[in-house]
Amino acid sequence: MTISDKYFVKQGTDSFQDFTVKFNGLTILKIDNFDKKGKAKNIYTQSWVNSSSEDVFVPDVVYFEQPDLDITFMVTDSYNTAIDVQSVHDSFIDYMTTHKVTIKSLYAMKQADFVCLAEYKPTLTKVKRSAGNNYITGTITMHRVTPNTTVAE
Repeated sequence: MTISDKYFVKQGTDSFQDFTVKFNGLTILKIDNFDKKGKAKNIYTQSWVNSSSEDVFVPDVVYFEQPDLDITFMVTDSYNTAIDVQSVHDSFIDYMTTHKVTIKSLYAMKQADFVCLAEYKPTLTKVKRSAGNNYITGTITMHRVTPNTTVAE
């Protein structure tokens, strides 16, 4: 089962495209932490050895760290045997790791910009098999660089 018409991606001023349309053979299995909120960066606490309470400073404006997003996916030729699994996989990884991308989620009704800061390696690679039996699975970690913004659609 593929998640289609729910997650969209673009670079720069390009138009949003469904992941599964942009990369034929790609199936998004899940996207974790899209709506996650990072921990506060500028709230300070101090605990003391001889006290059960803490000193706390909360500024007028609280800023938060930007969390990571995990995209678990599979590239397969089981639905279309003309797909070159290795080529589609490499294209997807290159697209996601070499540019800042904007990802839009119609589940969360939000969008944000992401970059890949973490290393990547496929979870499982099964290629050079008979047509319809090739696949590569993986999880790529993307770091959010802008706050989530509400999508009007």
